Amino acid sequence: MEVEGIPLELMVREFEILKIMMQYPQKVFSKEALYESVWKDGYYGEDNTISVHVSNIRKKIEKITLEEYISTVW
Repeated sequence: MEVEGIPLELMVREFEILKIMMQYPQKVFSKEALYESVWKDGYYGEDNTISVHVSNIRKKIEKITLEEYISTVW
């Protein structure tokens, strides 16, 4: 995967999360939906797994560009 022509190195789960978000760029995903799609398992409440992975994706993108690619919707 590339951002502005520069390779973006992601872990497998980060890649899967970003791939899902890129397939539906206008859709708002819940943590539950992302977790169940990527891990293929049930989501059992407040778990920082998705937050940590999304934060890592953002940090890796920020090393390449200041443009915000992932928005948080409360």
